[in-house]
Amino acid sequence: MSAINKQSVVWALEELASREEQERLWLSDGSSGQVSSFIEAICGVYDDGGVSRALNSNGLPIELATRFKDLSMSIDKVPQEVPPQEQIDHPAMIEIIRLSKELLELIAKKQ
Repeated sequence: MSAINKQSVVWALEELASREEQERLWLSDGSSGQVSSFIEAICGVYDDGGVSRALNSNGLPIELATRFKDLSMSIDKVPQEVPPQEQIDHPAMIEIIRLSKELLELIAKKQ
């Protein structure tokens, strides 16, 4: 677990795990001072959070690695060139939400 930036990963997973957060952040006009996107949440996990690097170097426990790989496959099903509401409503988001919640639980247990 030390191979990842846990705080970045947790923040991004919390966003991916909640339709309410997705709507609040991804549909924001920025007037609240908070805005995000599907791609930013993904980057928060895999790039900023270091999960891609940890997966490539086998730096995660197998249970976490498997779930992160499953999440990545579900993410690949959501088109990136569509409006945010279409991403939020995409059928693959059900699986993304479920996997993100599972990952948050696993990460909390590893503390």
